Amino acid sequence: MKITCQIVAICLITILACENNNSDHKELLSDDSDKSGSVIIDGSTLNYSIKGKGIPFLLIGSDPEYFSKDFPDHFRLYSIEMRFNATEYNPIDLSKYDIDNLFKDIDTLRAVLGLEKFIIGGHSVLGAVAHKYAKKYPEYVSHVVMMATPRTWGTTTYADSVKVYWENAPEKRKLLYNEKQKQLEKEKSDTLNPREAFIKSLVASGPKRWHDEHLDATQFFKRVNYNLDFLYHLFGQVIPTYDLCSPEEKLDIPVFVAAGKSDYIAPPTLWNLECKESTHLTISLFERSGHTPQYEQSTLFNKRLVDWVQKN
Repeated sequence: MKITCQIVAICLITILACENNNSDHKELLSDDSDKSGSVIIDGSTLNYSIKGKGIPFLLIGSDPEYFSKDFPDHFRLYSIEMRFNATEYNPIDLSKYDIDNLFKDIDTLRAVLGLEKFIIGGHSVLGAVAHKYAKKYPEYVSHVVMMATPRTWGTTTYADSVKVYWENAPEKRKLLYNEKQKQLEKEKSDTLNPREAFIKSLVASGPKRWHDEHLDATQFFKRVNYNLDFLYHLFGQVIPTYDLCSPEEKLDIPVFVAAGKSDYIAPPTLWNLECKESTHLTISLFERSGHTPQYEQSTLFNKRLVDWVQKN
């Protein structure tokens, strides 16, 4: 009975969100002015922003500020929050939240935005979520864009590739990383709240994360609202072990992978094994990027992406 009530509640939320916004669909799609709004799901407020013109590009759960200011000259960027980075997050029973619920969250926002054919993009492991969403809803997605997304996740192949790639990193980069980790240990304090401690750990991982190993990304991470209980559940339980080169992951639509040469979190060597089952895969290596090529080499990223879309 309890499960039935939850299902009904989710359906009602989805229906009401779509009905309440139905009159706005045509306006959202026809008006090329910047817009913003929100959708409430299970008590969490998921914000969205819309800017630019051109082909609709749905960005899931990633910071749109990593894109250059001229990205919206080429694409109509629809950026949506997920529960892990929602500004207003309502805790739920995480044991009952799985990847299908994640897809429902994305699709609820898609329906509210009135998107019927679009590019879907995600950064890091969220790129795999975008890929899997396209697999589940192929009628909506024209292209998939994955930025610094590991080809495989939660596997020995992933762990071994990360280990070997880091072992072969420049010595000065490894020394700087070790120094930052020692400093992180010194800065740990009971006065830090979990979010502050999490941000410090992200900043300290800079030499593995950025082409410029000295980059201080504190301000980048501070502007994101991390709901840590949900975040850990998402990346520990919800997103399954995967290999995007496996036959069951095959997509019949174009897929673009932006890989950074200095990415020691999702090393480009993971993509050395081409997806034999896919004839629609393009892997683009960014020589002066780490884990965020859309920011670190934004001009080149935009050019390659626009050219790729035009060819596909």
